[in-house]
Amino acid sequence: MSNVDPNTPSAVAAGWYPDPSGAAGLRWWDGARWTEHTQAHAPAAPLAAQPAAQPQYGQQQYGQQQYAAQPGHAAQPGYTSPAPFAAQAAQPLAPIPADAPVYGPFIWIITLLPAISLLLLPLSLSGVQSAMNSAFVDAYSGSSGYGSTSLQLQLTEAAMNIASLLIYAAGVVLAFFDRRWLIRRGIVPAFHWAFAFIPAPVYPIGRSLQVRRRSGRGIAPMWVAIGLFALSFIIGIAVFIWVMNLMFGMMGSIDPSLGYTGT
Repeated sequence: MSNVDPNTPSAVAAGWYPDPSGAAGLRWWDGARWTEHTQAHAPAAPLAAQPAAQPQYGQQQYGQQQYAAQPGHAAQPGYTSPAPFAAQAAQPLAPIPADAPVYGPFIWIITLLPAISLLLLPLSLSGVQSAMNSAFVDAYSGSSGYGSTSLQLQLTEAAMNIASLLIYAAGVVLAFFDRRWLIRRGIVPAFHWAFAFIPAPVYPIGRSLQVRRRSGRGIAPMWVAIGLFALSFIIGIAVFIWVMNLMFGMMGSIDPSLGYTGT
């Protein structure tokens, strides 16, 4: 008589079940295999609860049986059902020592990089007034408008654009090294350096909040970055107002009969 794989214990309770060979009567299932014990009529006692999947009888191979019909598949020895994902406890992170450094050189350079742009601002404004004078003179004199002053302004703008690009690239590279600096000191998870591609002050703020969450310290770069950002915003508004006043003043010095007389 063919039996279910003896190495696969069954979760189906032992009891009398309809003979799987098709013969009339019942056959005894001992919890692991079909036995030779049969009986023609049902016993007086109530039968064990009929399993959802009756053990298969005959020459059907283990690999061909339906998953739910394999007796005891869920109770195989040595098999441990994995706990649900939500029930798996997160591994606790190692505590950060109280004397562990949280301020590295990279984060301070990244935080102070916008100050370089503020220091270069007078250079970009140095030729604005003369360039605007030249533009008004050229407009009323009929000249080409590409005098030496305009060329100087173009060179200044090109230098400022190159400086801004270098500052931006330096911030991204330094953020990469700053993250490695944090990981080497056990401050994980560290804020990802790719956030430095977003203009300041995103990386200093995110990095400071992440470090403070892990160590209770390290928030200072965030406040410095926010302060520089606010200062840059105020200076930008002031420069805009200055340029507008300068332009309106030049427009007010235009004589309808003589043209632009200069300031």
